[in-house]
Amino acid sequence: MKPSTRFFEFNYSPVLNLFDSDVVDLRVNYKDFVPFGEDNNLPRQLIKLAREVPVHRAILNSKTSYIVGQGIQSSDTVTSTFLDQPNNHKEPFSTILKRLVFDYLTFGNCYYELVSNRNRDFVYIYHQDATRVRRHVDGKQALIHPNWQKFKGKSDKYLELVALFPDRTKGKDGLYHSMIQLKDYEPEFWYYGIPGYYAGVRNIIITGLTNIWNQSRLESSFASAGLLIIPGVNTDEAAEELDKLFNEYKGALGSKANEIIIQYLSDLGPGISAQEAKFIAFAKSEEGNWLDLHLQSEISLITIHNWFKTLTPYSNEKGTYESSRILNEYEIAMSTVIQPIQEFFLRSFQQSLQAYNLDLKDFEFINKPPVSRINPMKYVWEVRRDSGLDYDPNDPAQKLLVLQLRNIYPSNEELNI
Repeated sequence: MKPSTRFFEFNYSPVLNLFDSDVVDLRVNYKDFVPFGEDNNLPRQLIKLAREVPVHRAILNSKTSYIVGQGIQSSDTVTSTFLDQPNNHKEPFSTILKRLVFDYLTFGNCYYELVSNRNRDFVYIYHQDATRVRRHVDGKQALIHPNWQKFKGKSDKYLELVALFPDRTKGKDGLYHSMIQLKDYEPEFWYYGIPGYYAGVRNIIITGLTNIWNQSRLESSFASAGLLIIPGVNTDEAAEELDKLFNEYKGALGSKANEIIIQYLSDLGPGISAQEAKFIAFAKSEEGNWLDLHLQSEISLITIHNWFKTLTPYSNEKGTYESSRILNEYEIAMSTVIQPIQEFFLRSFQQSLQAYNLDLKDFEFINKPPVSRINPMKYVWEVRRDSGLDYDPNDPAQKLLVLQLRNIYPSNEELNI
């Protein structure tokens, strides 16, 4: 079968070409920046994986949403004002945070830039696209370029150099810029982190390839690849006419057929054909193997991402999950994944912004579980009130505790009032 042309555009193979270490030999390697991946193209390959593999992207989106939560809040007036308008683009802080978390989960690195004047009378914070940033070999600067495949060296007019925090660089705008990098820890890597799912990237690739295979099968109307033998073709002109006819026929179907090898045979003599026209289908492994491979690779993605089934907007299991399971997995995710990453970001924001005389106070994430758990010690009328329903504190039925209702109507499911 001939793969879809998108496969060549997607080009999975370079994803696995990662240096054993990013400590470069300045005599033989890049002199202006530290490449990320063997061809300095790893970030682009990782984001293409995220675009092309649905379950992989769903998990990245889900983790990002849970880590960002409902945003960040503060009862401190100065901190709250900064969160409402952290830069002159009037972007809310939650938007910047969401982009940073997505980059961090996708690439293992994320970058934000702090901008101020000489006296640090104010500070703006901006997100920087992680695919555009590379580290300088001196370890003190970041290089920003819109397209690293077209990078022309340190004289490139599109190149920007920004000092890494706590140093600052005076930009063309007359303001002072400083770049902060947040990265996953990876042994032997100094300049970059790699995403936590990288050890299972082959499973992600398999999922993407089986998707392409299914697409090709659908586009070819599930036709079999094989050898088509046509006798009685005695001249090159006749063969060319038949090729043209076959191509027009395929175009009329509007599909990309499986690869069919066409063999023309000339007559042994006038009116004597070598054999009859026939089609020989190529033998294949059972399609069930492909389906099982696709199913198993998708299931494995949840483990690869260190995530949970009930928190992923996809499931290979039939039926729905109980509220108790969702809440239990959410609590585990909070303590093992969500809060550690939230604290990692909060610590970075607090430390970097303190250098600009901005002391963030009462600075915390707003976390909300995907389903609500009813307090068993509340009255029914209180639960109805909190849920936005009509309630009557004087109604005898609503004056019961939720716990009392559970004793009357025991159920494994969360009570729906």
